[in-house]
Amino acid sequence: MIGMDDHAPADPRATFAEALRRLRGTVPDVSDELLARRASATALPSGRKVGINARRLGEWLHGRSVPRQFEPVFALVRTIAAATGSAQGPTVEQWRQMWLAAQQHRVTPVAEQDEPGAELVVGRPPTDAVAMRERPELADAIDAALTGGDAHVLLTGPGGMGKSQLAAAAFHRARSRGGVFVWVPASSRQSVVSTYARAWRVIAGEDRPGHQTGGHGYGYDEDTQADLLVAWLRSADRPWLVVLDDVDDPADLEGLWPLGERGRCVITTRRRDARLIREGVAVVEVGVFGPAESVGYLRSRLGSATRDDAELAGLARALGHFPLALGQAAAFVIDTGMEVTAYRELVEGERERLADLFPASSPADGYDRTVATTWQLAARRAEALAKPGTVPRMLELVSLLAPGHVPEAVLLTTAACRWIGGTRLDALMALRALHRLGLVDHEAQVVAMHALVQRAIREAMAAATVPEAVQAAADALDESWTAAENAHDIEAVHTSIEALRRVAGEHLWQGRMHPVLRRAVEHLDHVGRMAAARDTAEDLLRTARSRLGPAHPDVVFLRVSSACATGELGDRTTALAALSAIRSDAEPVLAPTDPDVLLARMHEARQRFELGSATTALDDMTALYDDAKATLGPYHQTTLYIRRHMALYRGMAGDPVSARDEYAALAEELVARFGALHPQTLITRSELARWLGETDAPEAAVEAYLAATADMEVVLGRLHNETLIARHNLAYWRGLAGQLPEAVEEFSVVAEDSATAVGPRNPTTLIARVARAYWLGVGEDPAGGIAELDELEHVLGEVLGATHPRALRLRRQRAELRHRGGDTEGAVAELTAVLAEMRAVQDEDHPYTREAAALLADWGRT
Repeated sequence: MIGMDDHAPADPRATFAEALRRLRGTVPDVSDELLARRASATALPSGRKVGINARRLGEWLHGRSVPRQFEPVFALVRTIAAATGSAQGPTVEQWRQMWLAAQQHRVTPVAEQDEPGAELVVGRPPTDAVAMRERPELADAIDAALTGGDAHVLLTGPGGMGKSQLAAAAFHRARSRGGVFVWVPASSRQSVVSTYARAWRVIAGEDRPGHQTGGHGYGYDEDTQADLLVAWLRSADRPWLVVLDDVDDPADLEGLWPLGERGRCVITTRRRDARLIREGVAVVEVGVFGPAESVGYLRSRLGSATRDDAELAGLARALGHFPLALGQAAAFVIDTGMEVTAYRELVEGERERLADLFPASSPADGYDRTVATTWQLAARRAEALAKPGTVPRMLELVSLLAPGHVPEAVLLTTAACRWIGGTRLDALMALRALHRLGLVDHEAQVVAMHALVQRAIREAMAAATVPEAVQAAADALDESWTAAENAHDIEAVHTSIEALRRVAGEHLWQGRMHPVLRRAVEHLDHVGRMAAARDTAEDLLRTARSRLGPAHPDVVFLRVSSACATGELGDRTTALAALSAIRSDAEPVLAPTDPDVLLARMHEARQRFELGSATTALDDMTALYDDAKATLGPYHQTTLYIRRHMALYRGMAGDPVSARDEYAALAEELVARFGALHPQTLITRSELARWLGETDAPEAAVEAYLAATADMEVVLGRLHNETLIARHNLAYWRGLAGQLPEAVEEFSVVAEDSATAVGPRNPTTLIARVARAYWLGVGEDPAGGIAELDELEHVLGEVLGATHPRALRLRRQRAELRHRGGDTEGAVAELTAVLAEMRAVQDEDHPYTREAAALLADWGRT
């Protein structure tokens, strides 16, 4: 029951606010926004209605103001009574008396209080947001700085992140300790001077009731009064806190910095200039909400009756947890009555403009700018900090790339400099200007911009500018790809290529497919993301066929890429047929020695080998090598691939010594030409290690793999596909060398790393898990190995197919473990069935078929 509290505070305003909060607490599932709307629709006894907004309701609930008329109180009481079905609590007349007492209560001016804990407050912090988040980590950082040794606390971050709300909360928390508190709107020097002057007049007593001010004695003009405040702060004998809110230009604070032993200062700004970040300033970066904060905010704003957390989390992700966007989105949903899911689909679809999805008519908690426009003021300020014209161009370029991680090198390329119309230094200064204004984060040679800010910038670009900007971005990415020094940089560039592809539309197809799109497909293949490689190639192929025609080299390349990925995913027969058809279609038009036709021929031979025809594949590769060498040169990556695979197929056809010697000769050549740490050299060294083991002893392979993988981890990265393959092979040869515990551990780590790099169901990950299970069984736990293989058989069959060579090999390995565990009859039966399937789907000469037949023969059965 809501009633009058006998122990309520003596302050009638506090009594009224407390009664309102109790009443409000009876409808916890109704948001302030919805409650205000319902109350505004409630008819008074006179028949008219009153307007109530959620922000004003929040002020009443927290005792910061009292309604000027009783009608809004009556409407709230009626609305809540209707919602709860109860009229218990104070009567209407009691509510009227509480409201009247609160209205008539006069708060004693703080400047007239004499007790030690008295406070003097000048200025008005912003009203609390309707669904304000406390953000405890940031609040704790602010409070720690204010009570620590730092004289100034700088809250910096892009517009719309909630810096002023955090500062206002800190301002109110500090007031409990007494002192002088000044809230200064600091968007201009004049605003700072005027508020300082006002604060000085209050401190000096000129604004006390009945005091006659003559405009002299305490400073005649505002500039002088502001100077007097600054001087007073330096020598004040009482605590003080000054908040400089929304500093637009650090130069405006020249001579106005609040300094003094008894005081502290909080500054909110999107700027990150050197004159702000200095000794004695604690910097608190204010960024986006965390996922839980975002959902909590939306829950508070929208209520909990019909929306589950997953629905709200989806909207929060679509908005990038941007506080301003969340506020405007909530207002838009409330104002339009649109379902959250429908609104999220509009945001993600990018068919609607941000100006329509975040209109000024649905503001976010009183913020005077929208998601679509908040970046513009900062951009104008940034323009003054760099060469004219470079900042807008750099903004356009960054808006087309990945939001979270763009290597600085991309934006300093020759192509990027050409686009902005300046030098490399000009480009760097443009980036730093954007960083100083909070439009990008530029740290550790990485640039990041929020996805919604990117979208707003793209939507503001002139239509005639877009094609040129897209080409400039693509050229910059292509240029930086060739200069990338490690796999991490390449992956970051690839992420931006994908981002550009999503927004570029037709502008990457100007008589051809832009070369950077080839790099995207090739990269997915190189890192082992075969499903993504196939899907990307197929997606691009649809556009290429319609724009370029069936015989264009780009079409041939994409068809080859799709077929190769299909083969790597397990369907070698389909892949071989597709590659044969591609070669037949392309050779009459492009010639057998065209680079893309050479690629088709190379992969056709590779698929024949994978199906078990090592000798035929070797013949194909040998014929292909001369054409590739003449057309592409001896050290082109395609030519080197052919040469390595010629050695591989020779070894698999029964000549391991020649395979070892060919790999060794190639490795020596590559070291002389490119160095020992060039990627092509590293791959060749890794593949040579196998044949050292085949022709010498397993320990020789282990030693060679150890050296190669150590260098590959440094140059290519621990999670690069070639590194993962080399580490897998190292573990395999450890097993053959009798180092079983090390082999099992190595396979476990490779499987975990592969799951991180390419996913838990990627063939590379699954094959590592199968190998781990097998070597676990070869050691001291055959039953444990069999159990793991049983579990993996189903998954591997789903991903690669039940008759894929790797799936059949798993069954062969399980049969071997059964034999080791003493189940001879079960082992023979399983291996006999597996061998029959191998002979049906693979050539008799396939390595896995020969391996199974030899094992069965060794067990005494043929």
